[in-house]
Amino acid sequence: MGANAPGAQTVEGLSTDTLCTDTLSGDAPCGGPRPHSEAAPQPRLAPYPGSWAVYVHFPFCLHRCNYCDFATVAHRDPPRERVLAACLAELALRCEGLEPAPIRSVFFGGGTPSLWGAPAISAILGWLDRWAGLAADCEITLEANPGAAEEGDLRGYVAAGVTRISLGVQALSDQRLRQLDRIHDAEAAWVALRTLGQLRREGGLRAASADLIYGLPGQTAAELRADVTALLDHGLTHLSAYALTIESGTPLQRLVARGLAPATDDAHQAAMLEQMPALVASHGLQRYEVSNFAVPGSECRHNLAYWQGHHYLAVGVGAHGFLPCALPGAFGIRTANTRSVAAWFEALEAGRLAEAPPEVATAESHLDEWLLTGLRLRDGIDLAAVAARFGDTVASALAQAAAAVPGLQVVSAVITVEAAAIVRLDDVIASLAVSVSRRWQAARALQRRASGGIGLR
Repeated sequence: MGANAPGAQTVEGLSTDTLCTDTLSGDAPCGGPRPHSEAAPQPRLAPYPGSWAVYVHFPFCLHRCNYCDFATVAHRDPPRERVLAACLAELALRCEGLEPAPIRSVFFGGGTPSLWGAPAISAILGWLDRWAGLAADCEITLEANPGAAEEGDLRGYVAAGVTRISLGVQALSDQRLRQLDRIHDAEAAWVALRTLGQLRREGGLRAASADLIYGLPGQTAAELRADVTALLDHGLTHLSAYALTIESGTPLQRLVARGLAPATDDAHQAAMLEQMPALVASHGLQRYEVSNFAVPGSECRHNLAYWQGHHYLAVGVGAHGFLPCALPGAFGIRTANTRSVAAWFEALEAGRLAEAPPEVATAESHLDEWLLTGLRLRDGIDLAAVAARFGDTVASALAQAAAAVPGLQVVSAVITVEAAAIVRLDDVIASLAVSVSRRWQAARALQRRASGGIGLR
């Protein structure tokens, strides 16, 4: 799935780095760093007073679509048991220094985790429940693709504990599915949607979502309207809609560069993005993030943990996590696993993590990342939360910076993006970043003086 033109978007639930190509060899893909032969030194972890969000990455797909740049590998018969053993080993290693806290969300992403099998999902959930306890209302999401999980499989996943399924439909016409290089057809999508609707009516699923790609060359507004209506007619409580993005290094990018496939058009995609709130409104869905729409109460809890700057645990090939850290002045440590499947297996089977050295998130870098994701949310950035994390001086400087940026509004101590500015969100955020950078230095100096030389808390 691609990001929409007005701003980069993390695909639902995905906590992985992007990937140009990958193989089962030990080579680092895309010229990236090779995993360390020894375990990277770990900064001291801090107790965590909140609740955990956990991401688990299954890296295999039956087919790698030509627009995809995620950490995936095509495999007709993926090594399911080996992936399970490695994920359980990584969970044990990662949780050694972590304080258990109730788990409020688990997201199985990929790849195509609906290829993994219900026993593997059950085993992961069982381990997490024994470690920290799954909250009674824990949101447990599984990504699935039409044709890669038949009705019996979906029912099996629900029986294993899945409460939310996110279906990678992408389009509902064979023409557009071929254009997207998908291997399922429209009929497979209809079958999967009917199954989700039935599981919802039976009470087996608390929520059901679908992914839709828009802004394809040649796609009309009428086609988009028909796809959205048809999807939501099946009782979905959530829809993620992403514009097709031509990512560097993908087969699609090479086709476009050679003139063998048409390029996308930013204005065409922006116009479709503007239509989305009206298209979903008749089914009771509301925009709560630039590319995500939900019936109130059905917002993706897991993704909100990312977007609101909370800590989360992530395991699997290419998975990135954000853990609490006890270092003075640090707001957490960011973990990043290798994107090589073979290197990930090798390290964990030898009893060590396959990751780059953890990166300490400073106050400035954490605020920057929070702004990038938080401003995509309908609820925006709460200045009281900024003050609680960074201090009143920084919150005041941020409010002043936001008030000076066209397209932003500060109402009741909350910074949000005006509806008309969503289609140019990248420019709005860039303008804020420049303003914040200037004011950040002044705010930091003031706060250091006020605290007797101690840095931002």
